[in-house]
Amino acid sequence: MFKSVDIRQQKLYRLLREEKTIWVLYLDIVKFSEVEFRYGYKICRQILDEIEREINHSIRQQRNLYLFSHFESRGGDDFVVYLVPGKNTYWNITEVIEQWVLPMEERFNHRIKKLVNEKILLRSGLAQCVNEIGRSADYLLYAAVKEAFLINKSEPDPNFFARREEITHLIEEPATYLKAAFQPIIETQSGEVFGFEALARIPGSTCFNNIADLFPFAEKIGQLYPIETLCRRQAITSYPSIAQSDERLFLNINPIVLIDPEFASGHTRKLLTEQGLSPTDVVLEITERSAIEDFSTFRDALEHYRNQGYLIALDDVGAGYSSLQSVAELHPDFLKVDRSLIQGVNADPIKWALLETFVTFSKRIGCRIIAEGVETAEEMRTVIQLGVDYIQGYFIAKPSFERKSINPAAKGILDHKRRLKSIEKSPILSIVEPLPLFNTHTLVNAVETYFRDHPNQWLVGITEDSRLVGVMQRDRLFAALGTRYGNSLYLERTISILMDTNPLIVEDTTPLEVVSSIAMQRSDAQLYDGIIVANQRRPIGMVSVANLIKTMSEKQIQIARGANPLTGLPGNLLIDQKIRQHLEQNAPFGLIYVDLNKFKYYNDSYGFQQGDVVIKMLSEVLQNASYSTTEETFIGHVGGDDFILISPPSDLEKLAVKILSQFEQICEHLPGAENLSVALACLIINNTDQIWTPLLVSERAAQIKKEVKVLGGNTFLLR
Repeated sequence: MFKSVDIRQQKLYRLLREEKTIWVLYLDIVKFSEVEFRYGYKICRQILDEIEREINHSIRQQRNLYLFSHFESRGGDDFVVYLVPGKNTYWNITEVIEQWVLPMEERFNHRIKKLVNEKILLRSGLAQCVNEIGRSADYLLYAAVKEAFLINKSEPDPNFFARREEITHLIEEPATYLKAAFQPIIETQSGEVFGFEALARIPGSTCFNNIADLFPFAEKIGQLYPIETLCRRQAITSYPSIAQSDERLFLNINPIVLIDPEFASGHTRKLLTEQGLSPTDVVLEITERSAIEDFSTFRDALEHYRNQGYLIALDDVGAGYSSLQSVAELHPDFLKVDRSLIQGVNADPIKWALLETFVTFSKRIGCRIIAEGVETAEEMRTVIQLGVDYIQGYFIAKPSFERKSINPAAKGILDHKRRLKSIEKSPILSIVEPLPLFNTHTLVNAVETYFRDHPNQWLVGITEDSRLVGVMQRDRLFAALGTRYGNSLYLERTISILMDTNPLIVEDTTPLEVVSSIAMQRSDAQLYDGIIVANQRRPIGMVSVANLIKTMSEKQIQIARGANPLTGLPGNLLIDQKIRQHLEQNAPFGLIYVDLNKFKYYNDSYGFQQGDVVIKMLSEVLQNASYSTTEETFIGHVGGDDFILISPPSDLEKLAVKILSQFEQICEHLPGAENLSVALACLIINNTDQIWTPLLVSERAAQIKKEVKVLGGNTFLLR
């Protein structure tokens, strides 16, 4: 028996080496365990005997159609049939099921009528084995049996052979059938493009709806390595036409591909060199299409690539097979948070909290967060607010074969000047919380259930056509339902009957101080109602009055700590922060160092109380003059009679003239006015001229101050 099987196997190997094609058919019985449960082991043993007889009978009957054929039992209800088509075979592999399996299944069921009173169905998996240079016959046949097995155990695919043929064309002619598209990843701090993720595309495909369908099928038929290799090559060769200096290329890598000999042997690195790139330009993005089983081996492989200069990103965080363990074991440089957590994060408290946790966690382990799949302005504002480092998604730009411009709406949200100004003004957006949303057609019953399932949620928004039209407070809903006929009156009606149609709504750029003032002016009955934060009536989130009061208190304490006690203006700590912010912005700005001439003499002559009066008056002059500038001017009190102003360069000279004019007017009514004058050292800082630091700014301003004080009188000097 064993010798016979061995001889048949050797014959298959010989035919394969002679360039003959082998069809491998894997058969089993559909839901065989259920059949065994209904009829018992003895009947099932007879069924298996009958199917073996029928397979043998079919092979003998059709012997003239094949150069060679035989079958083997794999145990239980599993069988493998080998068919080597010859010149007399009048059907091709796509017709084997119809011409061979179905007629055999019909005859087999006729045989077992005496055993069971139902039709037994056969499930098929069919693969084709052809000779390949460099591969042994036993390996090729084993791979074909494995492929047939996988197809047998998976869902039926009516397009299987068409898909397989398309993959064959793709491998043979990748330049024709495969293209690389690139989607930008932008930095939230600078708004600049950090890099591009390379995404494979098959533009002319008729069998694959999208690229995500290609890889599982390629893996099933044993072609994952060549497909991933071609995608990688296409991405690398196309990237130089897309990228600019210092932009990274994100390459998707399936974990099992890291053991691919071509990848490990340095072919990828050689290809990078040919395109003027190096491993330091590349981020290997580990996709989680399959679980990583051996972390120790995989970690060693990653370390090999790290040592060459590659960075590592972990994709699909929050949605993969073992994301959290992967983070702990692999120590990636980037975490790419999956679209499933980003979608609707602006209105989902759970997603909000999860993303916030990922961001906090990433800071602790020295990793950077990329938010994938950002598709709306609301999602983008939220992920920025929560502190992600980079953003990718359709709202930024869709994948493209050419370098496309970033969405202007996204650039507006990331505009550095606007964001810096907003941060300075402490907008309400800085403390916003998620606002769950329902539409006006939602039943009261559904909102009541939501509040019961989420005991810490006290407010929800009601929208119509994506615009907020009202809110529903938890306590007011339960108060209405708690009345004598509340349940019968309201539960089956829409929430619009109970919602508050006049909540306090503020724009997302509104300063905290303004929101606080408006909120405190409400009636006693509404004083502690939630505040809705929106962008042109489109809800972003909510703020509780308690959180608003707490934030305002903390801000006042912070201001008090950093302010000059005499004038109330920001002190040295805040002045230094402001200068650093402007330097980091890399845009020109103007600075005025203000100093009273011979102030010590005046103070000694008229007393420190009169000296303090002059300093306060000077601070008021500076503040009044600053109102004429095109943008907000920062005023800081260094100490004594020294002040710092920071304003747009174009306003600097006009501002200096206005300060001198107002100071002269106000001094006319002071004792010893003839002894009072002010010196203004004006400086324009531009990083294109030289690299500035806060210390260098201070030294340069002090130098100009010395020059202008020598001139005497109310004078300014612009350098």
